[in-house]
Amino acid sequence: MLLVGLLASCGRSSENGSSAKRNDSLERVVAQKDSVINDVFASMNAVAENLSAIKLRENIINASLDSGEIPKQSAVKINEDIAAIDRLLQENRRTINRLQQSADQLKKANVRVASLEKLIAQLQSQVESKDQEIVVLRKNLENMNVQVAQLSEQVTGLHTQVSDLSEEKASLEGDLKTQSDILNTGYYMVGPEKELLQKEIVYKSGFIGRTLKINENRSLESFTQIDIRNFDDVKIGHKKATLVSSHPAGSYEFVMNDSGVFESLVIKDKSKFWEYSKVLVISYK
Repeated sequence: MLLVGLLASCGRSSENGSSAKRNDSLERVVAQKDSVINDVFASMNAVAENLSAIKLRENIINASLDSGEIPKQSAVKINEDIAAIDRLLQENRRTINRLQQSADQLKKANVRVASLEKLIAQLQSQVESKDQEIVVLRKNLENMNVQVAQLSEQVTGLHTQVSDLSEEKASLEGDLKTQSDILNTGYYMVGPEKELLQKEIVYKSGFIGRTLKINENRSLESFTQIDIRNFDDVKIGHKKATLVSSHPAGSYEFVMNDSGVFESLVIKDKSKFWEYSKVLVISYK
């Protein structure tokens, strides 16, 4: 009887041990399933967040490309955004691989994973679609960079042309000013008749009256050089004054004071006055 009791006792003890082992095994399986499922949800959230970040960066890049103008700093930023998108896509691929591994583990644990596998396929499709979009973005950026480079060359060429034209314009303006200064340069002299004769500025012509005339071979060294555009009158200050040089009547007038002294010669019409000669000579006694 004692032997039977011991055997019975051992039998019950053995059954209790097996039951405990089965419970531990079930708990580990459940824990593993829970861990895998939690990892699945975390991975899905990570992929979704990355896709949102990718979309945001794509919108920023497209806005820059649509504007048609990409400053150097913006081009650098676009390249940085594309590189960031690449990193996010790579991270999504790794995450999707983990999801697939998790799905395989759940399959082995006899957990239905059809919906999960469908979701994984959708995520994989989204990642591949983003890959194609990045290819298009890169192509658009390359085309834009080519256009910018061509425009930069054109602008550089235009700057060169403008610079050349500016130099030519400055040269022409200088030439025109020189020509204008020459054309508007005049000379005058007011002096006593005797001195003018001695310096051979004038000479006497004719037998009766002996009219003063300007010597065509005279030197201009003793004359005062003027800009005829700004020359309005010349002071005389003597009673007997004669205009020796030839100037059209009506283009000038002598101004006399009450004492009969010629105070000045006033030019009334400059263009007409200097029409015959750019030399003005007045003699007095």
